[in-house]
Amino acid sequence: MANIKIEMSKEQYETLVESVFLGSWMVNSTKMELDEAFEDVRELVLSKYKEGNLEDRITHHEQLGVHDLDVDYESKLLATYVEEYDEFSFWDKLVEKLVEKKMTELYGPLEGNMTEEQMEKRLELEEKIGRKLEETGVTKLSFDK
Repeated sequence: MANIKIEMSKEQYETLVESVFLGSWMVNSTKMELDEAFEDVRELVLSKYKEGNLEDRITHHEQLGVHDLDVDYESKLLATYVEEYDEFSFWDKLVEKLVEKKMTELYGPLEGNMTEEQMEKRLELEEKIGRKLEETGVTKLSFDK
């Protein structure tokens, strides 16, 4: 296997550290056992922290043989990116699931490609439900006529 060398600025390395942390967090946050391929890459990237002058953000646990982000730095990344993503994806998924429910009520279980009429109805429902959620939020959500 050929080795790949990448030269980057301190700022690019910092962005790589953040990207690798967030990516491995996303992959592993819902699993009982860590995905070792992601963990290996994470460890490799974090192990270069001294070269990237990130001693204030990355620590090496010699007993465990692993590198980790500083707790405050990790919390900042989670608050900045994950919480924003979760908020956006929650509303997006909620609209999607409510539309699927309504489409099944109207047309029965949808299998295969939708008809032109079904696609138009889906878009109409997405707009209507999305608008309703923006107006009422979840706490006052009702679809009674």
